[in-house]
Amino acid sequence: MRATTGRVVGALALLLSLGAAAPSRQPAFDIVISGGRVMDPETGFDRIANVGIRGHSIVAISTTPLHGQVEIDARGNVVAPGFIDLHAHGQMQLAQRYQAHDGVTTAIDAEAGALPLAPYYQAMAGRSIINYGVSASHRCARIEVIGGVPCGGHFATNEATYRVWTHAGAAGDRPFTQPATPEQQARIVALLRQAVDEGAIGVGLGLEYTPGAGRSEIYDIFKMAADINAPVFVHVRRRTPDAAPGVPIAVVQELIADAAVTGASLHICHVHSTGLGDTPVLIDMIDRAEARGIDVTSEAYPYTAGSTMIGSEFFAPGWQQRSSITYSDLQWTATGERLTEESFNRYRRETPNGMVIVHMIPDAIVDQAIAASNLLISSDGQPWMTQGEHPRGAGTFSRVLGRYVRERHTLTLMAALRKMTLLPAQRLEQIAPAMHNKGRIRVGADADIVIFDPNRIIDNATYEHPMQFSGGISTLIVGGTPVIRNGELVANVFPGQAVRSQPTAARRPATNRPARRNTA
Repeated sequence: MRATTGRVVGALALLLSLGAAAPSRQPAFDIVISGGRVMDPETGFDRIANVGIRGHSIVAISTTPLHGQVEIDARGNVVAPGFIDLHAHGQMQLAQRYQAHDGVTTAIDAEAGALPLAPYYQAMAGRSIINYGVSASHRCARIEVIGGVPCGGHFATNEATYRVWTHAGAAGDRPFTQPATPEQQARIVALLRQAVDEGAIGVGLGLEYTPGAGRSEIYDIFKMAADINAPVFVHVRRRTPDAAPGVPIAVVQELIADAAVTGASLHICHVHSTGLGDTPVLIDMIDRAEARGIDVTSEAYPYTAGSTMIGSEFFAPGWQQRSSITYSDLQWTATGERLTEESFNRYRRETPNGMVIVHMIPDAIVDQAIAASNLLISSDGQPWMTQGEHPRGAGTFSRVLGRYVRERHTLTLMAALRKMTLLPAQRLEQIAPAMHNKGRIRVGADADIVIFDPNRIIDNATYEHPMQFSGGISTLIVGGTPVIRNGELVANVFPGQAVRSQPTAARRPATNRPARRNTA
């Protein structure tokens, strides 16, 4: 009986997708989105159509009228897959409110990660506005193995646990600065593998924050990741104090070499803040590596400033020379003030977990990174622990659509959507096959959908006033449940689901990944 019902539903969906009229005027769908410009980056579908949703899924796309229990008028608006943010540290309800208003339906902390996994998933289950997921944290593994203390779960679920990103309590800085012995190295790798087996969507390495991690330790992690078809998400090593020319190139070459030799999948976080003036070379390296069959991707956010904790290893001696910046290029998020040598030293000593905005990326470099066809858009958004933090946690995706698509014509609308939806979904498909049904508008895909006015969408968050919702997004649907209607958050609705790794046997090998290169 169940198989027969499935065939009937499938036939109905097919008829509707071809434009056939429904046989009855009774509502056939839970939700119908009518008259919008439906855009699917996977197939290039771009036309005025109606979308029928039943349960968690899209079950019809039709050019003839559909009838639903809830009908959303999308005339004059774009109907697109919900945005997928692979680099979102703000894994808490407050952050999710801003992400939802920015069109995000899935937010993953792939760089910092978590370990152990159980506290993270327990904290998020049933309390999430949008979908969520996390990598296995290399920093946490080092805290537990070298520091000998529990990591305490996920960095970003609240302020207290976020502090372990920089400080390990009684362990001090040893987990970040001390090289691992061969025995410790093996234990670190084993902990990371166990976390992936428990659901982590890959391995997250913050190498700039763990300068004690040697090259053989990272190579062993890549070998393990290749064995279980798990991607490795990396914030690259810091530049040397003398700011030698080409150092950003060298630290990326280490990772591409490890990926090439082991066969592991590599994702390089925020390539433009890593490369600065060398970013064009890094983009070319990534494109050429992928063209030769190495599974490597990267990302960028549409801002000329990064952000980090003032007590982190980013500000180890030599930071000015490494990044060609000085104290006045730092902005204290709690007050918005620009720092001096005196205030920098005071905050670093007294409030090491406080966040600073780091103004260091040239405009031209950001423009080139956003325009690069195969770089994903990710926010690197931080948890909201003060009234400050970085505006990228609230405005990244709307900023790309408003400023880089509509105002500057840096990208076409379809190209921008592809970088925000299809590419990040494909990045995760090898380890989380369920992502094959996200990042698309097609029959059978998950009903994760954003509806926005292309003439009005814009970011409102600024460095001085970052906690501002983006404008122009009228509706956001997560798993078939509206979480934003008429531009307002729906109260007490938490449809977000975990994105987790599947058992190794169920994963798709990276060598069989779908093509990501833009052939248009």
